[in-house]
Amino acid sequence: MKQFISISESEWLVMKIIWDEPPKTLQDILSSLKQSNWSTTTIQTYLARLVKKGALTTERQGKGYLYYPAISEIDCQLAEGKSFLNRVYDGSLSRMVSGFVKSGNLSNDELFALKKLIEQQEKK
Repeated sequence: MKQFISISESEWLVMKIIWDEPPKTLQDILSSLKQSNWSTTTIQTYLARLVKKGALTTERQGKGYLYYPAISEIDCQLAEGKSFLNRVYDGSLSRMVSGFVKSGNLSNDELFALKKLIEQQEKK
């Protein structure tokens, strides 16, 4: 896993659009975020922050830029998950999973998927 880059909830929305099918132009991103009611300036600020943090790279295209992810979605998910786990559950994955299972909020499909993952790991 690469170096951890902390991104805000709003920046996650921008990154998800770019991860979907890179590269993206500013117009592509604006079009995808039209429901957000964010101004063009706000979105440009998020893009500039993500470039500065090293989460995005750019390539000049005419008067604008193409935006490419510099980090993978899975690397970001794993890093954010680990950070959350450390902050909220003192790093204990079993405590977190136990809490979700005991809450009764997991569907039968999710419980089945967890059982299958555990069985696969036990076979290794």
